[in-house]
Amino acid sequence: MKKRNVAVVIPAHNEEKVIASTLHSVIKIVPSRDVYVIDDGSKDKTTKISRKFIKHVIKINNRGKAYALNFGIKHYKLTRKYDFIFFIDADTKPDPSFLEKAMFRFEKDKRKKTVCVIGQVKSTGNNWISKYRQWEYFVSHYIHKKAQENLRSILVAPGCSTVYRSKIFNKLAFPEGTLTEDMDFTFLLHRHGFDKMIFEAKAIVRTQDPQTLPDFMKQIKRWYTGFWQVVRKHNVPWQGQILDIEVSMLALEGLYNGLIVIFFILSIIPLVVSRHLNIYVIPLSIDLIGVFMPSLIISSIIDKDYTRILFAPAFYLLRFLSSITFIISFFSGYLSTEKTYSWDSNRYQQKGAY
Repeated sequence: MKKRNVAVVIPAHNEEKVIASTLHSVIKIVPSRDVYVIDDGSKDKTTKISRKFIKHVIKINNRGKAYALNFGIKHYKLTRKYDFIFFIDADTKPDPSFLEKAMFRFEKDKRKKTVCVIGQVKSTGNNWISKYRQWEYFVSHYIHKKAQENLRSILVAPGCSTVYRSKIFNKLAFPEGTLTEDMDFTFLLHRHGFDKMIFEAKAIVRTQDPQTLPDFMKQIKRWYTGFWQVVRKHNVPWQGQILDIEVSMLALEGLYNGLIVIFFILSIIPLVVSRHLNIYVIPLSIDLIGVFMPSLIISSIIDKDYTRILFAPAFYLLRFLSSITFIISFFSGYLSTEKTYSWDSNRYQQKGAY
């Protein structure tokens, strides 16, 4: 059997608001015959809408995203038919040049050691939460992922922007039982020695982000709980890989930031009464001038979105909430043994979407 180049796999659950727009963008970069939608027990019109665009659509019982991905790979025998598999979320649209940029990085690797190429994620929203997430994406991609690539310690190959060599799925499958199957699988790759993962900033996908504060809190609670589940599952930091050092540093930084926020909240009233608020001036100034504002300004310049700077005060609120949530999630993720999965992101119809 002669292999084709790239299959696109889209796991979906109640995606009727966004699936048409996603498929419309995907079939611009690959033939429709190479696109596969795995409907994980949707109760809406996800399957019906998908079949208007492509023929490879299958609906299964609701078992979670990891199960849907594994089922699709096996059911359609994708590792036998394709050299590469591009996984993308149902609310995400790749730029027209995404595959061109991603595949170029594979082609440069003459020894074929690169297991995956990770594209840059950008937000499509335009409210204050989306602006914050755009800044977060800048920090996590331009700073963290580039450094992690050089150290071969990338923490997560995002489920919405990663192209894999298909043969890896003859050896490994997406793990079930955690809330972040993409991070779980990334750690699994490291544990099996497949640590050559490439980040390509020019390969861009655009995804939806929460539009309300409750949805934002719900999303980061799921992400952080999944992080701690994966840390526990893969026995971090006791396996002696660079990954363990990287994860330990980030976890300690997150816990430290959370404790600082809690200390700030508990001490603010006594300090106001005693008029000793100047104790916070130095650390807040260092963070504001040395870290936060420079990264915010640079991200605004690169993305050509200068209005983002106006939301700086709101960003501090979201950073505080994120820090506290990170600590809370430690108890629900690391200390809890409950195995679960979740599709809990609210979708919204964008103006001008297909």
